[in-house]
Amino acid sequence: MQTPYEIASKSVIPAIRGMISKGLIERDLTQAQIARALGITQPAVSKYFWEKRGRAIDFDNREDVKSMTEVIADGIANHKLNKLQVANMIKEICDYVMRNGYMCDLHYVVDPQLKNSNCKICMEPHAASSF
Repeated sequence: MQTPYEIASKSVIPAIRGMISKGLIERDLTQAQIARALGITQPAVSKYFWEKRGRAIDFDNREDVKSMTEVIADGIANHKLNKLQVANMIKEICDYVMRNGYMCDLHYVVDPQLKNSNCKICMEPHAASSF
């Protein structure tokens, strides 16, 4: 079984980066500028723009996620966010997506046995470590 974080790293984070990249292209940033701001390569930005990457999960109809990515795009475009702040905000969106169950359908596709197990691992409050 893949952990929720494996699913998020392969699908949610690329989708978020893709949305931010598109928002920055709309704000007339170059692909090279976007790549530097997000800590990725220019070819990755191009793939996000042409929707060849970051489409395993679709947030286009999630206004809440779209508005959060717009805040990041605005902050980058206006030079109000540094790379650490951007990374932290992407992490926060990823956590939000997981807590709200937006990733569950994709996780069920990847691991079908989870669908019948009533999995709610991402949505449960974090308990104290058992270590």
